[in-house]
Amino acid sequence: MHLDRRACQDYYCSQLQNGGSYFQGVSHQRGYGMFSNLFRMISPIAMKAGKYLGKHILSTGSKVMSDVVSVTSLKDSTRARLKETSKNIKDDILHKLQSGSGVGESYLDLAHTLLHLQVKITKKNGSNIATPDVVAPVNYLLNTLFSECSITLKDKQVSSQANYAYRCMFDALLSPKAVQESLLTAGLFFRDSPGKIDATEILNAGEGFKTRYNICKDSKLMDMIGALHFDLGNQSKYLINSVNLRIKLERNKDAFALMSASQDFKVIVQHASLFVRKVKVAPSILIAHETALSRGAIKMPLRRTEVKSFALSSGMQSITIPNAFIGQVSARLIMGMVSNTAYNGDFYNNPFNFKHYDLSYLCLLDGNRMIPSKPYQPKFDTSNSYSRCYMSLFTDLGDIIKIKISI
Repeated sequence: MHLDRRACQDYYCSQLQNGGSYFQGVSHQRGYGMFSNLFRMISPIAMKAGKYLGKHILSTGSKVMSDVVSVTSLKDSTRARLKETSKNIKDDILHKLQSGSGVGESYLDLAHTLLHLQVKITKKNGSNIATPDVVAPVNYLLNTLFSECSITLKDKQVSSQANYAYRCMFDALLSPKAVQESLLTAGLFFRDSPGKIDATEILNAGEGFKTRYNICKDSKLMDMIGALHFDLGNQSKYLINSVNLRIKLERNKDAFALMSASQDFKVIVQHASLFVRKVKVAPSILIAHETALSRGAIKMPLRRTEVKSFALSSGMQSITIPNAFIGQVSARLIMGMVSNTAYNGDFYNNPFNFKHYDLSYLCLLDGNRMIPSKPYQPKFDTSNSYSRCYMSLFTDLGDIIKIKISI
């Protein structure tokens, strides 16, 4: 059968009502080149970023309006709120960048977590310190540089250690002498001389201050590495995979971390790294753990450590601290007393200069039960009667058993 071209054309044109226009294709059609793939990749990211920024902008605008209603300058409120919003955005970005990815088959051995820092001391204007300047960091700067350490697992905070510097110092001071003179020196731990802990002049300073001064003088770079002190790192269990880990450290003030007769110094962190050991687990164990997790949650035994601070007014002869513990009573209590000025940070006072302040009576009350059954009653006068308190340092730490075995 032969079809006439003209007849076919007239037939289809009549369907479009008097030869109306019909689709003939676009002049330019998107293909499958490089820019097409790039656009497809960027589009979802741009949409998420737009939603995120829009949310913060709306929140900032509402806060500005609230400030204006409460009789606050529009200009000042806008400047302050924009600064606050930019800080929140920066913190969120750092959170995403610093969060360790738990994706994979490797487990994390948190007991071998190491912090590596490279810092130096300069003047506040950024210039290097010269030879006449006498300044040195406090003991164990690797960890005492920070005031708080918080641990987050899967966006849930599981540990927040306030007074982190004091916890690290207690751990270091109660470590064996061999550890202090070897491992801890990598974190700039050098024992201060008794009676010279607050000295900031080279002629009168102790050996610990002099050693740290020689390491940091002339703004030399101090390279430090050592273990972090947190509860999850004090147990032998591995952290399973698919769990995001975040460790946040907050810095202490320069007045807390430095000792000097002048206040014209600061600490600059030039490099920071965190080393976490990964452990490759056998596939059979991975499958067994997945099966167990489908039936219940994972449980890790921890020995929790808390450092609490209490302010005591000067001139008081007796004081009782109520509700020092909420809930479970601690298995071990270590008490140290420092001046309030040094605790808050002061270039002239060492924050780890613990003093007895003529303490003459100490006990712990758990309801009606006294711990210990006979209170400690030391005398720091000419009689020097505090041998029982000194012996408790060994008995409570369990070191007396090790000494007996070695003998």
